[in-house]
Order: sequence, then C-alpha cells, then structure tokens
Amino acid sequence: MTDDDGRPSPEDLLPLAMEDERRRAEGRLTIYLGYAAGVGKTYTMLADALALRRDGVDAVIGYVETHGRPETDALAARLEAVPPVTIEYQGLSLREMDLDAVLARNPAVVLVDELAHATAPGRRHAKRYQEIEELLRAGISVWTTVNVQHIESERDAVARITGVRVRETVPDTFLEHADDLRLIDLPPDQLVERLHAGKVYVQDMAARAVERFFMPANLIALRQLALRFVAGVADREMVGLMRSRAIPGPWPAAERVLVGVRTGPYADQMVRAGYRMASRLQAEWTVLSVETERDLEAPEADQARLRKALETARTLGGRVVRYRAADVAGEIVRYARRTNVTMILLGKPRGLGVLLSPVYRVMRETGGIALHLVDPLDTEPIPIARQLPRPSISEAALALLLIGAVTGVNLALRGTVSPSNQLIIQLVPVVIAALFLGRAASVFAAVVSILFFDLLFVQPYYAFAISDWEYFISFIGYVVVALVISILAGRLRHLLPQVRESEATVEAVAGLSRDLEGAATRQEVYERLADQLRRYTGGPAVVLVPEGGELSRAAGDPAYPLDEKEKAIAAWAYENRAPAGRGMDTLPAGRGRYLPLVASGRAMGVAGVIPRDEANGTAGEVLEGMVRLAALEIDRLA
Repeated sequence: MTDDDGRPSPEDLLPLAMEDERRRAEGRLTIYLGYAAGVGKTYTMLADALALRRDGVDAVIGYVETHGRPETDALAARLEAVPPVTIEYQGLSLREMDLDAVLARNPAVVLVDELAHATAPGRRHAKRYQEIEELLRAGISVWTTVNVQHIESERDAVARITGVRVRETVPDTFLEHADDLRLIDLPPDQLVERLHAGKVYVQDMAARAVERFFMPANLIALRQLALRFVAGVADREMVGLMRSRAIPGPWPAAERVLVGVRTGPYADQMVRAGYRMASRLQAEWTVLSVETERDLEAPEADQARLRKALETARTLGGRVVRYRAADVAGEIVRYARRTNVTMILLGKPRGLGVLLSPVYRVMRETGGIALHLVDPLDTEPIPIARQLPRPSISEAALALLLIGAVTGVNLALRGTVSPSNQLIIQLVPVVIAALFLGRAASVFAAVVSILFFDLLFVQPYYAFAISDWEYFISFIGYVVVALVISILAGRLRHLLPQVRESEATVEAVAGLSRDLEGAATRQEVYERLADQLRRYTGGPAVVLVPEGGELSRAAGDPAYPLDEKEKAIAAWAYENRAPAGRGMDTLPAGRGRYLPLVASGRAMGVAGVIPRDEANGTAGEVLEGMVRLAALEIDRLA
C-alpha cells in the first residue's frame, strides 16, 4: 500500500487523483437505494430536497413518479418541476423527463426518479442512467432512486430469491461513481402493512403483490442484499482512504480471504478450501497465483491443473489475480496489505519446502492478518529429484560446452595471467548460463567450473586438492558470486516477459478506450473492438450481432473460420450470456473463444477470437474487460 518511506504509492494515488478531477468537473450524484418498492425512497428524496430549498439551493424536479400516493404528491407539489414530455408509442402515452428542458433550466440539483428506467423508443438515450450521465457532465448534481433488484450484479441473486428476472438494470460501474449512496430502510413487516393499507399499490393489487413478490421471506432476503451492497461500497471507500493516506492494514471492518495457489496437484483443493472459508465468513475472496521461474518450467500437467483451478475460482465467484515474480512471500504480503485482507490461506509446506517455504516469511510480515494452513487430502509423495533444481540435459550440455571453451582459453593463458584473473575468466560461463539457461544451469555451471579450475589451475595440478587455503576462501566467494548472479539474472529473465505482457495489456485496454471515444455508431464500435482484439491476441477476431434470428458477421477478419460448429458455440454464448469455446469449461472443443457483449442485462452480440498464445493466464480477464467496455459503449449508442 505504501512506498518504503511510508508515503502512498503512485499507483494508488493516480486513480484517486483522476476520480477527484472527474468529480470537480461534473455534478454530484446521490442515489437513494431501497430493497423494494414502497420503502420510502422517493418520499425521502423529496423531503431532503425541500430542506435543501430552505437552505437556498436551487433544487427542481426533473422527473418523479409518485404512483398516486397522497403524501408523496403533497411533497412534490411544493417543489418546482420541469414539465415532462409525452411520447405516443403504439397507442400508449408515455411520460419521460424533458432532458433538454432540464439542461436549459440548469438547476444546482435535479431530482430524477427510477434510475433503471428504459426510456421510450426514439429518445436520445435508451436508458435513464445515460440521461443522468449527460446531466452530470453538464455540471448539474442529480438525486435519483433505485431498488437493489435493478443493480446488474444482483440480478441473478434476485431471480433466485423471488423467481422474477428483472429486465431493467443499471451497470455497477455507474453506481461506483456515486458521491453519496443512501440506504432507505424499512422493516419488512411494516412494508407489508403499507401494502395492505394501499400505500404502495392500489388496494385491489396489494394481495397479489404480497403473494408473489412481497412475501416476508423474499423481503428479508432482498433487504439483506441491499445491506450487503451498501456495506461493500463503504468497504471500498475505506480501502481507498487507506491507500490515499498510506494507512497500514488490515482494518477488520469486513472479512477478506486471500488464497495463495501455485502449480501442482493441490491448486484445486486450495481453491475449494478458500471458497468454503469465504462462504462461512460471508466474505469476499481472491485467489492469488505468484508464478516463479520454477513454476513456468513445471510439467505441463501441473500448469494445466493450475489453469483449471483458476477457472474453478472464477466459476465459484472468486477474483483471480496472477503475478510473475521471484519473491512469492513478498508479493503475497504486499497484495494482502494493499487490499485489506483479513485472512490468508496457504498450503502446508511439505518435503524440502518445510525449510524454504515462503509461509514463514508471510507469517512474520503479516501482523494482524490470520494465517490458515491447508493440508491437502490424498497427498502425493514428491521425489527429492523434483524438489531440487536440475538443469535439463540440453542445458547441462550447453553449460559444459561453455565451461570447456573458457577452460581452453585459461589453459592458453596459464603462466601468462595470474590465477586470480583466471578465476574471474572462469566465471564467464556461469554468467552466460544465468542469463540464458536458467538458475539450475547456472548453479550446475558454477560447481563444474570450480572443479575444473581446481583440477587444472590450482596446485597440485590434476588433483582435487587445495594446498593454499586462500584459494579455498576464493572458491567460497566464487560460489556466492555465482549464486547471486544466477538469482539476479533469473529474476530479470523472469520479469521481462511480465513487463512486456503488462505493457501489451495496458495498451490493449487503453487503446480500445481511446478508439471508442470517437465512435459515433455501433458499426464503428464493432470494427474497433475486432481490431483491438486482433492486436492483443495476435490471431483472427470477429464480432457477431443478431440479425434475422441468427448471428451475423458485423466486423472482423473475413477469413475467420466461422463454420456451423463455431456458430453454434457463439450462439450458446449469446443466449446464455456466458463465455464459451477454446480455453473455457463450456464447449472447449471450438477453435475460437466467444465472449458475449452484455450490458444492462441483455446480450447485444458476441466477440470471437482465436488467441495465438494460449499460455497467457491473464488473457481471459483482459478479453472480458475489453468486450465489457465495448458492450457499454454499444448500449450507450443503442
């Protein structure tokens, strides 16, 4: 969370500074959140606005739906209102906020009810939250209302609770920009009483509403969802405050579980253990994989197990984070403190790991964070040969060739150059092996090189013996230097691909964001998305949109192999609003990976890619982020 001098880190301050700049340029957003209709959101908003008017603030009604409630009507009548517009559509008269009139009126605060409302066809914006975004950009502060069932991330949970799938939703990203989120709460039994009294719906509909949606069990569950959502927002604000002020964590305001996994047969067990722990604690949970050089060189079967475990974590609702670093313990500690983690789950050390495991350092450096060690079931014995670093046959052969070449040079210089200088020359193959072959090859080169030097250049010659103890001290220093060089070179070789990968990821997302800023039509969004997907994955990409009851190619590579099998996989991804295809658990036999363009609870198309490099562990998350960004832009232009 902080730099070594105790100040906030730049990566923490930059997003906070950008958010502050945005808020200074725009109006303030206040959201009144409830768990069901009738809890008093609109009434409370109107009462607060009257208090604001008494303080001399210019507050007006842009659009308020009172549903004929006398108390709400009485409050609304005391405020100035911008008259709504009436739109005729298929024989219906639809009332909508007059956005242009509100902009012309330019009040300090405008009240806009029903945030998740879908506007009438033909309007400038398809969604009311998009109209609110325009008001905010114009510098007008907005007060609005929404129920928890209309929040995009809660949509599936609400459907499971009530059996009703809500169509009109608001993206979570919109709510994240709220300056003030106010929970309007009412005990469920009092809400039911209001329903029976006809204060929420008209009297002849009250019994039906109670029977279907407003059952006490449903209301209690919805209320819990709303409380948890507000608690999550408050928790994120707290983490942001801690980062901006370099406050060391953790603060135990909410439980957060971090699960550390590595390549091997137990990654899946660690993920499931983390899920069980998070479920018992009702906590957020993250799976962190810190890949070292040894992990990248692990057998393909172990790497496949890790990829499967990470997909399992995503399926179970966990967040997945992957780093490449040489310092496993350091990355775990930094991430835990940075994100206010309260519990860390790590695997119990086994074999030689008992001596060198990062668990002990994590234990020492995470004061205030609980550490839970998981002992995997059905443990497999790990051969000593697998626990020790070993160069491959080809690496050992190359190291021997290097040693032979340098030894030949030293033999030619024997008697001309002092033994101490020859010792430095003998270090060359160790450095080359460290830079290009890996740590195991470097250690192998160091041991063999020192044996050759002792045999050929230290008296008595041609014998493994040392008559001068100064040479023994030099040999010890030689081995230490060789190890340090191999470690540093290994870290450099390990981190460079990560830096390049991070640069490519940032450029992909930032490039798409820049391209979408100038997009005026949905077709332009399709084409720019396909172009950026092609650049990032290195393979062909396509964007499919519904047309005439089936998905048709809207943009992308003409040569993309879109046969009947690929179309069927894309159709499944579109209909189920879930990724499918290559590299996924669903329909993995496809050549391409298909990601649905989903926003406001509806699918608007599918993006398909055939990645050139399937080994990139973060590619799936980056691709989903890019597709999500494009979907929001398409939704805005709809």
